Amino acid sequence: MEDPEVVAAIVAGDPAGLAEAYDKYAVPLYSYCRSMLREPADAADAVQDTFLVAAAKLHSLRDPGKLRPWLYAVARNECLRRLRAGNALSALEEAVDLPTQAAEVGVATERAELAELVRAAIGGLNPGERDVIELSLVAELDGDELADALGVSRNQAHAQLSRARSQLERSLGALIVARTGRTACPDLRIILAGWDGQMTVLMRKRISRHIEHCEVCGERKRRELTPALFAGAMPLAALFPGFREQLLRMLADRSPAGLAHRLTVANRAGPFGPRTRRSIPGAPASTPGGSGVTPATSGTAPWCAVCCRPARPR
Repeated sequence: MEDPEVVAAIVAGDPAGLAEAYDKYAVPLYSYCRSMLREPADAADAVQDTFLVAAAKLHSLRDPGKLRPWLYAVARNECLRRLRAGNALSALEEAVDLPTQAAEVGVATERAELAELVRAAIGGLNPGERDVIELSLVAELDGDELADALGVSRNQAHAQLSRARSQLERSLGALIVARTGRTACPDLRIILAGWDGQMTVLMRKRISRHIEHCEVCGERKRRELTPALFAGAMPLAALFPGFREQLLRMLADRSPAGLAHRLTVANRAGPFGPRTRRSIPGAPASTPGGSGVTPATSGTAPWCAVCCRPARPR
């Protein structure tokens, strides 16, 4: 079933539409939510509410072919709402969950180590850069889909992604050099004195400045930091057993309590999109032409960049 057919089925109230949407997108949506929220239960709740919002609001989707970025925009909104409300903790230092597909032990171990390295390096990014990287690496969104999920123009999304990937590369380089080059460079040992091993924005900047002026550490970075580090770095995380059945039962529940719960979730979703771009806790203030965001006004009806905005200039 293609996405326009899935949307039509959901809007028509056909349970098969929601089941198909779940089977196509629940696991990658959960991986994305896990990249933003520390606790697996919080991420699962965000995914659950994403599908409840979809069931209630999908009729307003202007282009049914954009179901995927629309769902990610809703999921992002749900994660940010939880972080702002203080009901969840941000996942900055968490390693990934088990891959969803079995692999050889050696390959799985290598991928897990690589994912841990990338996750640790993401700690050296500011919140806005992390948000873009999570959508790009974990959700694998790009182009129009990334722009729709972020609620910005395609050109803005491209610029934000370019900056974020550049900073991630610098953070990865700094982390690799810090972990492997201490014994080869006395100056680096001084910089890392008392370092707890956690990459931060400040440590990324300090180590990166050193690398730029150190022949030994610069060569180590050029040798170790390869484009392959970005490929397949973030395996999908597995949802809890029985989650699918639980969610589909909730979506099919026509009791007064079930209907009231779904209405509450849909109404509290809040606005999201370029007119009310949501702030990321800890992110820098908005700057003209930048990627800063401002909180939405409470009490407004939910809308999104994908279905309710005039076409973006290319």
